[in-house]
Amino acid sequence: MRRAFTLIELLVVIAIIAILAAILFPVFAQAKAAAKITASLSGMKQVALGQNIYSNDFDDVVVPNYGWVENPAVDNNVYHYNNTWVGRTFPYVKSNSIYFDKTISEITDYNARYLDPYYPYEPYTYTWAWVTSFSISVNGFSEAGTPPSNSNPSGYVENPCTAATGDGASYALRSLSSIEDVAGRLAVTPTRYGNISNWSWLRFILPQATQPIADRYTDDFSWNALVFDSRRTFGQKFIGAFADGHAAKYGQDKFVKRYADTPARNEYDGSTASWCAAMTSRDLFRFWGASWQSN
Repeated sequence: MRRAFTLIELLVVIAIIAILAAILFPVFAQAKAAAKITASLSGMKQVALGQNIYSNDFDDVVVPNYGWVENPAVDNNVYHYNNTWVGRTFPYVKSNSIYFDKTISEITDYNARYLDPYYPYEPYTYTWAWVTSFSISVNGFSEAGTPPSNSNPSGYVENPCTAATGDGASYALRSLSSIEDVAGRLAVTPTRYGNISNWSWLRFILPQATQPIADRYTDDFSWNALVFDSRRTFGQKFIGAFADGHAAKYGQDKFVKRYADTPARNEYDGSTASWCAAMTSRDLFRFWGASWQSN
């Protein structure tokens, strides 16, 4: 006749299972997180290659980052067109999902329009090609200078890091061959738009992206936080696609950080001169690029 388990024996077995679960569940969670980062890195690589193929087809020109109104008689809202850098490179990538970071949720309806929760009124409703969580570097990779205006018709930007005049660049789309270090120039990286859980904004700008508040997360739109706040899921190591077409990880040492709660840790004092000195001493313009450099 079989002897039944005693209560003590059952409790011991349950305790052992609980201990094993406590040990293994974090390991499984870490493995799952690592797999998502790997998937995002793979997607980033495909985006980088798509950009390079685009440049090969368009006489070495880097893909323009913004869209335009194709048919104002039908719809005058630029955000309702898919002709951003995402839409331009899509024929080479052939997957909407590739443009979204796998470490967070992502949209699934590519025909919908997405209302901006921070600006919940027209014209701020976007097609999918505006709200990707992989974002392009506007003035470090895609273009030099600044878009022309009535006050600055050439879109000229002066170098703020030197005392010399005439050391700058007018507005122009960059060419891949003009970039000084294509293997080291960041082109695309994941971003976070406030507390939005499944999409972000298609582009980021300099110098703001280099100047995050490192000990706070933002709950609103912030050019300074877009890139750095992807640390919510990436931690100490970010991922990026580079101008030569490869994808790789990079660290928080690429940012010139300030701290709201512990200002003694600030890496610059908030002034342009201090930021320029930090960027130059750490050779970070090679990584980020600059709007006043055509290379």
